[in-house]
Amino acid sequence: MKVGIISSWIDTLALFQFLTRYNNEYLIYCDQANFPYGEKSIDFVLNNIEKAGEFLTKKWAEVIIVDPVYELALKFSDKKLWFKILPLFQEYLHEYAFKYSLVGKIWILSDFWSCWNVQNLFEREEEDYKPTDEQKSIKKFSYPFHYRVKSASSWVYNTNDLWVHNPYLIRSMKNDLRYFKDAYVDTILPMHYHYFRMQRAIKSFFNFHKIRFHDLSVLEECFQNLVEKSDWKYSVSVWINQPSRFLTRNKQLMWLMQRGKKEELKTKEI
Repeated sequence: MKVGIISSWIDTLALFQFLTRYNNEYLIYCDQANFPYGEKSIDFVLNNIEKAGEFLTKKWAEVIIVDPVYELALKFSDKKLWFKILPLFQEYLHEYAFKYSLVGKIWILSDFWSCWNVQNLFEREEEDYKPTDEQKSIKKFSYPFHYRVKSASSWVYNTNDLWVHNPYLIRSMKNDLRYFKDAYVDTILPMHYHYFRMQRAIKSFFNFHKIRFHDLSVLEECFQNLVEKSDWKYSVSVWINQPSRFLTRNKQLMWLMQRGKKEELKTKEI
């Protein structure tokens, strides 16, 4: 199967921790020219993603993966690209995050830009969700869900360049997490895939029986549910709209995509 990925490159590292296990042909459109998207308007971002989607469609991509916040934004937009989007985050949202919420209080882990957009998107998304019988039996369960949103600090932008066990990252992250621990939320929702790079530190900070963070293994199950097994040969092709020299900086990502340097990685500037 040909799977397209529209990426700013940071989130690609998290996704390929499980995508390399499946024999698909991955077509990556790396949009470094407009990164970070967080400084742009939502209309600019969606128009840019649509152009990237058209490029990948011409390369015969059957489905396309985008970041969670843009996946939801595309769903409620008039963009034709929506019909090509793999609903990976929606599967994660409905089958795990919403379904296993304990009291209906959800924390959205997001950057500053997304904070202004995601709550409205979630309120529209939860209209398609029906609480389970177990949730209805919980007296303290709140539906519609109650959301807590707080902009994360600069640690989220350093997860690509710094070692994930760096003391600076851990300390910065805990300052943000402490706020939600005191707010008695029961579910953590990451709005960008690169948050999963810090999943071990996030999970260890909370008691899973009280506050749940569904990690990459859950995201992988969602991917398995949505993408059929194929006998395709594994390969990765990357198109980038900036000089590709920066690719060699992140050796971990290069090693992952090449399956330990066993597969050739094809890159091309556009």
